[in-house]
Amino acid sequence: MDHHRQRAHPIPYKLVTITSGFAGYNLGLFILCSIVARGGRFFAVAILLNRYGDAIRAEIERRLGMWVALAAVVLVAGFVVAARLI
Repeated sequence: MDHHRQRAHPIPYKLVTITSGFAGYNLGLFILCSIVARGGRFFAVAILLNRYGDAIRAEIERRLGMWVALAAVVLVAGFVVAARLI
Protein backbone atom coordinates (compact mmCIF):
# COMPACT_ATOMS: atom_id res chain seq x y z
CA MET A 1 0.00 0.00 0.00
CA ASP A 2 1.28 3.48 -0.87
CA HIS A 3 1.40 5.49 2.39
CA HIS A 4 2.62 8.64 0.65
CA ARG A 5 -0.51 9.41 -1.31
CA GLN A 6 -2.96 12.07 -0.16
CA ARG A 7 -6.11 10.84 1.51
CA ALA A 8 -9.35 12.59 2.26
CA HIS A 9 -10.05 13.01 5.93
CA PRO A 10 -13.33 13.81 7.62
CA ILE A 11 -13.75 17.14 9.35
CA PRO A 12 -12.23 16.86 12.85
CA TYR A 13 -14.89 16.39 15.49
CA LYS A 14 -13.39 19.12 17.66
CA LEU A 15 -13.90 21.62 14.81
CA VAL A 16 -17.52 20.50 14.42
CA THR A 17 -18.21 20.96 18.14
CA ILE A 18 -16.63 24.40 18.30
CA THR A 19 -18.43 25.56 15.14
CA SER A 20 -21.80 24.31 16.35
CA GLY A 21 -21.25 26.16 19.63
CA PHE A 22 -20.51 29.41 17.82
CA ALA A 23 -23.58 28.86 15.64
CA GLY A 24 -25.75 28.46 18.73
CA TYR A 25 -26.83 24.92 17.89
CA ASN A 26 -29.05 23.26 20.51
CA LEU A 27 -26.73 21.32 22.84
CA GLY A 28 -29.07 18.43 23.53
CA LEU A 29 -29.85 17.95 19.86
CA PHE A 30 -26.15 18.20 19.02
CA ILE A 31 -25.31 15.48 21.54
CA LEU A 32 -28.07 13.25 20.21
CA CYS A 33 -26.95 13.74 16.60
CA SER A 34 -23.33 13.10 17.63
CA ILE A 35 -24.18 9.84 19.35
CA VAL A 36 -26.20 8.63 16.38
CA ALA A 37 -23.67 9.74 13.75
CA ARG A 38 -20.45 8.68 15.46
CA GLY A 39 -21.88 5.55 17.03
CA GLY A 40 -23.54 4.58 13.77
CA ARG A 41 -20.33 5.04 11.85
CA PHE A 42 -18.26 2.87 14.17
CA PHE A 43 -21.02 0.26 14.37
CA ALA A 44 -21.32 0.11 10.56
CA VAL A 45 -17.55 -0.25 10.10
CA ALA A 46 -17.44 -2.99 12.76
CA ILE A 47 -20.24 -4.92 11.05
CA LEU A 48 -18.60 -4.59 7.63
CA LEU A 49 -15.19 -5.68 8.91
CA ASN A 50 -16.68 -8.59 10.84
CA ARG A 51 -18.68 -9.81 7.85
CA TYR A 52 -16.29 -9.12 4.94
CA GLY A 53 -12.86 -8.85 6.59
CA ASP A 54 -9.84 -7.57 4.71
CA ALA A 55 -11.65 -7.37 1.37
CA ILE A 56 -13.94 -4.58 2.61
CA ARG A 57 -11.05 -2.87 4.41
CA ALA A 58 -9.19 -2.65 1.09
CA GLU A 59 -12.33 -1.33 -0.66
CA ILE A 60 -12.90 1.34 2.00
CA GLU A 61 -9.26 2.44 1.82
CA ARG A 62 -9.28 2.47 -1.99
CA ARG A 63 -12.37 4.67 -2.18
CA LEU A 64 -11.94 6.64 1.04
CA GLY A 65 -12.59 10.00 -0.61
CA MET A 66 -15.95 8.86 -1.93
CA TRP A 67 -16.94 7.37 1.45
CA VAL A 68 -15.93 10.55 3.30
CA ALA A 69 -17.89 12.71 0.84
CA LEU A 70 -20.94 10.48 1.18
CA ALA A 71 -20.70 10.54 4.98
CA ALA A 72 -20.37 14.35 4.92
CA VAL A 73 -23.49 14.68 2.77
CA VAL A 74 -25.46 12.41 5.11
CA LEU A 75 -24.17 14.29 8.16
CA VAL A 76 -25.04 17.71 6.74
CA ALA A 77 -28.48 16.46 5.69
CA GLY A 78 -29.03 15.15 9.20
CA PHE A 79 -28.13 18.49 10.75
CA VAL A 80 -30.41 20.34 8.30
CA VAL A 81 -33.33 18.04 9.11
CA ALA A 82 -32.62 18.30 12.84
CA ALA A 83 -32.39 22.11 12.68
CA ARG A 84 -35.76 22.31 10.93
CA LEU A 85 -37.34 20.14 13.64
CA ILE A 86 -36.46 22.60 16.43
